[in-house]
Amino acid sequence: MKALLSICYACVLLWMFNRCASAPETINESCSPDEELCEGRCVAVGTCGEDHSESGVELVDSAKTASSICSDAASANGSLSGAYQGAMITAAGAKSYYLQSNWWFLYDKQSIAYNGLSFTVSNPTNAAVDAYTGSPIGYPSFFVGSYAGHATSASNLPRKVSDIASIPTVFATNATQKGIENHNAAFDVWFTPDASLLSNSQYSPPPGGAYLMIWLFDPERRQPRGSNLHPGQTVEQAPGTWDVWIHATNPPCISYVSTTPLDTLEVDLNSFIRDSVDNGYGITGDMYLNLVFAGFEIWGGGDGLSVNRFCIQVN
Repeated sequence: MKALLSICYACVLLWMFNRCASAPETINESCSPDEELCEGRCVAVGTCGEDHSESGVELVDSAKTASSICSDAASANGSLSGAYQGAMITAAGAKSYYLQSNWWFLYDKQSIAYNGLSFTVSNPTNAAVDAYTGSPIGYPSFFVGSYAGHATSASNLPRKVSDIASIPTVFATNATQKGIENHNAAFDVWFTPDASLLSNSQYSPPPGGAYLMIWLFDPERRQPRGSNLHPGQTVEQAPGTWDVWIHATNPPCISYVSTTPLDTLEVDLNSFIRDSVDNGYGITGDMYLNLVFAGFEIWGGGDGLSVNRFCIQVN
């Protein structure tokens, strides 16, 4: 039996995180010069916010959008060998990401080596929790936003959900090549009821906010919080189908789990946010996107897991 994931994520101990940045909403290499990207569609410049439901405008290909707009790169390199170490990584211009080791539940000599916006996990002792422990040993990850005293630059966060135009992102890993039993590759996205930044000692969204998780696959031995209430759903611009797990707490946790194991997701992250809002899963247009994490939830093993590239742009 799969063990339940008891957090959604990082609800419990200290973490350390990373960064992101955004370009002007009107800049989009996949739209023509007289168009701008508006909620995943190319529309005439200056008409974003108008009703285009009957206009016949074409959806922007999500992979093209992600790769053409979200092109951050960095050259910093090093290693993080402690349970709660971190590094601020500067990308082009004023943008930055934060990388955290975040072995919050169990630490036994794990480390991560990073090179720019990529990192590789080392677990030399094969540290693991048993099959009945829901919490993973940790969540080594990048983040953008402000968390635990670490604020990334040019992240364009917090941002009201109803004002988000797009969030092209690239999350490329080797996760399935290391098995799909006891780890996952996942986004953890936090929403708050207002535009306030989280305090340095605040380790979960407050009541009135929400968690959104996106799992690139469902580990054979684990499962998200809550229940699979909406299996086999499609999400606009996202590949394949997704099971939607919901845990109706306050804040609620909404987890999209790919029904086909993925190593890489290039997509407009706003597609998942809009899908949750439109279907009443627990995120609302009045909430604020506050933080975005991407990395590995590891219950055991995971030696050699790599994020080959991460990039995100909040517009």
